[in-house]
Amino acid sequence: MDYAYPASSYFFPYQVREVEKNGLFFRGFLQEHRIDMVIDQDPQTYYKLYPFSKALRGVYIISVIHYNPLGIYHHLGEFVMWVPGKNTIMGKIRKMARIIKIPMLKYDYKRTLQSDYGGIFRYTDALCLLSLKFLPDLRQIYSKDLSRVIAIPNPNTYPAQENTDFLKKKQILYVGRIEWRQKRVGRLIDIWRYIYKDFPDWELVIVGDGPIRQVLEQKASKMERVVFTGWQDPESFYRDASILCLTSDFEGWGMVLTEAMTFGAVPVAFNSYAAITDIIDDGKTGMLVPPFSHKEFARKLGLLMKDEELRMEMSKNCVQYVKRFDIQNVADEWERTFGRLKSTVRQ
Repeated sequence: MDYAYPASSYFFPYQVREVEKNGLFFRGFLQEHRIDMVIDQDPQTYYKLYPFSKALRGVYIISVIHYNPLGIYHHLGEFVMWVPGKNTIMGKIRKMARIIKIPMLKYDYKRTLQSDYGGIFRYTDALCLLSLKFLPDLRQIYSKDLSRVIAIPNPNTYPAQENTDFLKKKQILYVGRIEWRQKRVGRLIDIWRYIYKDFPDWELVIVGDGPIRQVLEQKASKMERVVFTGWQDPESFYRDASILCLTSDFEGWGMVLTEAMTFGAVPVAFNSYAAITDIIDDGKTGMLVPPFSHKEFARKLGLLMKDEELRMEMSKNCVQYVKRFDIQNVADEWERTFGRLKSTVRQ
């Protein structure tokens, strides 16, 4: 079934590398539809089109960064070291060759980022991060005038829940891609190994799919009460689960956290990216774990699992706290941003 978009969708007629042709199309499109506010959700791909829009009087550009600007850079070594068959002789040779290349890869990647962000800042009227806590990383890429940087969080996926059942099933939930890079779901299987025997009435439910699902299913088969559901609408799982776990290397926002909190599922996550402290107030709306201690994660998880009163208190806190990210609040912030831009004349 085709998705019914709330507004008409249009596409650039040429490949991304055809900057001149796409730029002329873009400028004509803005003129024809009398558009004065451009929100670019992928500025590293499309910033080369900005000069075509800025040639028009009264057109403003907001460049939105949906991730930690240096997230991949910080973990590039781990990304490139993953190779199939790493325990074979050839796998070990390939891994060693990649390790040798890591410093140069990181150097080249950072230079690319610096070039991209330099191009973005040359023309954009505002660069929007998900959190101002990403500013230190941004400064490592672009250290000039950052007065045009703003932060607007992602809105909640679901509306606020007024009749939440805080006495939930004894379920620990993961929702998302099942992959080795970034999400690192295998960590959760390792953490479960530490505690599952101590909590025989609890289960781990993994909602999602991905390239290492079969590997993790085989790994989890040596343990009890691990359920892989495949891709599903997660809403019913959020309603049922007591706890939501996130074991990623990094995120931009972590939508599953706010989605789970909307339904009173208490998040437990590694404190592995700056914006997470905008979402989880450690000890009040969830638990943060120093990255990447499996034993400490298991310990904090165990504290929640055995203390129903603590879970219910945190669950109630989650439902209230996450309302600050309701779609109307975030939409209002976008409207204020539009107003500020239009009331100023860029020098």
